[in-house]
Amino acid sequence: MKKRIRIQKVSTWNITITIIVALLFIVVSVAGEREFGVLRNTTEQYIVCENAAKQLQDGSDYLTEQVRLYAMTGEQKYRDLYFEEANTTRRRENALEELGRYFEGSDAIAALQSALQMSQELMQSEYYSMCLVEEADGEEKAAWPEELQNVELSGEDAALADDEKRQKAQELVCSSEYQEVRDRITDSVSQCMADLIARTRNSQGRASSIFSDMYLKLEIGIVILAVLMLSMCLIIRKLIVKPLLSYNESIKRGEIFPVIGAAELQNLAETYNKVYMENQETQKLIRHEAEHDALTDLLNRGSFEKVFEIYENGDQPYALILIDVDTFKSVNDTYGHATGDKILQKVSKLLKNAFRSIDYICRIGGDEFAIVMVEMTSDLQYTICDKINAVNTELAKAEADLPAVSLSVGVAFSDRENPGESIFKDADKALYKVKENGKNGCGFY
Repeated sequence: MKKRIRIQKVSTWNITITIIVALLFIVVSVAGEREFGVLRNTTEQYIVCENAAKQLQDGSDYLTEQVRLYAMTGEQKYRDLYFEEANTTRRRENALEELGRYFEGSDAIAALQSALQMSQELMQSEYYSMCLVEEADGEEKAAWPEELQNVELSGEDAALADDEKRQKAQELVCSSEYQEVRDRITDSVSQCMADLIARTRNSQGRASSIFSDMYLKLEIGIVILAVLMLSMCLIIRKLIVKPLLSYNESIKRGEIFPVIGAAELQNLAETYNKVYMENQETQKLIRHEAEHDALTDLLNRGSFEKVFEIYENGDQPYALILIDVDTFKSVNDTYGHATGDKILQKVSKLLKNAFRSIDYICRIGGDEFAIVMVEMTSDLQYTICDKINAVNTELAKAEADLPAVSLSVGVAFSDRENPGESIFKDADKALYKVKENGKNGCGFY
């Protein structure tokens, strides 16, 4: 501790002396202030080049992103964002105009204009892709953007089914040919900007040479003096102060320590990290066992109730799916509990494969399962039917050691019409109707 205090005192004196000497050097440096004007101007040009390059590339990437999102989802907001960028924001054109202020008539600007022309030509394919999506969605042509109204689909494409039109639209903006043109545009922009930046840097170099000799000795003296005076401060900051501050932040965030600083601090960090990781693994195992069913590794009833409460009280659309394994008691009585356990594991595996990773698949009882299917509305109920039918098809195939079984499923949506007392009871009513009508199926409230 005493040694640290002495280093701090020495560094304080060193900083004081450095400031005094630096002030003397600054007085001398004022004489060369006019020469810095050229350097400032070229620096501003350099900054403009970097900003314009990023703006031009961002504008081009943004258009590609929006047209791909529109082709994938069909949501009009992406189409509107696309045309807002193309017709109003116009980052690409504005960037080119900004660069033209400094480099008008240069080969680099001509190449950039060619790259912009390639991008604008590529927009014809994007218009065609969006037109396919508009045709597939059936929106009135009068409501389309003017650019899309002028697009004429080929007879072959016009005759495609809606799903085929959407697929064709996606292929147009995700194909290797499309990406090759995008890559050529990016390469052209990058090369041109590299040339512009190189020219700017050359200008900076010429401006710097005007006063470099004048201040060479002054700069060398400042550097040497600064290195000598600040070395102790930097050592203390790097090896002690900075690691301790970092450790403090890591404790606040609940993270491991970075292994930095003096050797003693590194040993401390390694010991702490070892204990921390052991505790993390233990807590992770405990949480997993508490939240999951031991037989099927699905979420258990307690986890289901927590998830269900969140969605029941929230605003996001979802579907609640209740599932029973048909004749499961008979399987247990006939083949034994070991076979019954294998049936439950098979059902669990098929449900995991059928539903998305974002959906919550739970075992809430002996042969009872529940699924909270997120981002799901009643107009998409056919997707649930398809998934359940696929699972039942697999379960209907008897195996050497497993008999064929089936699932009875009841579904209720958060946006359902004429809701009952609760979504759980509505889903249960739908399940009961399936059981009454021969089981092996999917019913909706």
